[in-house]
Amino acid sequence: MSEDYGYQVRRLESRTGGMEHELYSLRSKLGEVEDLDYELYDIRGGIRSLEDDLGTVRNDLSELDEDVRDDIRGTKQALKRLTGRVQALEAHLLAAGGAPHADLDTIDPEWKKLARTASHGWNVRAGLLPGHQREALRLNIRHYEQALEERDEHREKVVEAAGILATRPRTSREYKQAVGDFGMARPLAEQHDQRAKKLAGPAQTARAALAQDDTLRQAKASLIEQGDKAERKLNWLLRGRLADAVRDRALLPMWFVTVLGPVPPAHKTQAWLDLATQVLAYRVTYGITDQVVALGPAPDEYLPRRTEWHGELVKDLRRW
Repeated sequence: MSEDYGYQVRRLESRTGGMEHELYSLRSKLGEVEDLDYELYDIRGGIRSLEDDLGTVRNDLSELDEDVRDDIRGTKQALKRLTGRVQALEAHLLAAGGAPHADLDTIDPEWKKLARTASHGWNVRAGLLPGHQREALRLNIRHYEQALEERDEHREKVVEAAGILATRPRTSREYKQAVGDFGMARPLAEQHDQRAKKLAGPAQTARAALAQDDTLRQAKASLIEQGDKAERKLNWLLRGRLADAVRDRALLPMWFVTVLGPVPPAHKTQAWLDLATQVLAYRVTYGITDQVVALGPAPDEYLPRRTEWHGELVKDLRRW
């Protein structure tokens, strides 16, 4: 009995020893895990530090970008002022050298007539529907026509299915297929019919508006064409006068110099000449005689052609 007990004790001691070894091994691994946790904690701390540094760098780059933009704007403004001074000095030198004065304000009566014809043509065109509005009206008509087409298509399916249901045996494959087709096509036909009824009014209004506009366009086509021709001829004459003044190195009027400078720029000369021609055309069309302000006062009330033209010129002149 005592030997059996001793054997069991030894077995327990052996198992206890094995358990102690496993426990030691687990503690060693736990230590490694704890070391890994510390390492992960350090890595996370390093990442947060890098993110903070990156945020600082981004802020610095943003500030630097803004500074660069400010410097570029300042440089452009300084260059513009310098260019203006150089042009002014050149103008003074021309004046000292006896350069002729460009007369851009004496307008031939025939030119004024061209301006009136061009303005009348523009006003006539303004009474017509603009392109985007005509397209919107056409879209209303297309939606209505599409609704009718879809309604009629489903109605044909309903009639076809009804014919099969009336002539085929109930047990036939055609009859069963027709039952499904009839059940699907009928509500769709009703749905598109209701949609077409809703769109009928706007479509009818659109057709009437387009027909009226077409009639007006046909009746006013001659006036619009005359206006376009008069505008092209007036611009050609004004452009020629300005080109002659530039070619002769004549001194341009003060009202011209204040917005476009005393001489054409070396770059974008074509754009400068086009805009200058438009300024001249505006002055001729509305009888502007102000010797300082190129476009004169802005319109007191909204006048479609004049107000829009004035606004466009003011915006374009800011570039120069």
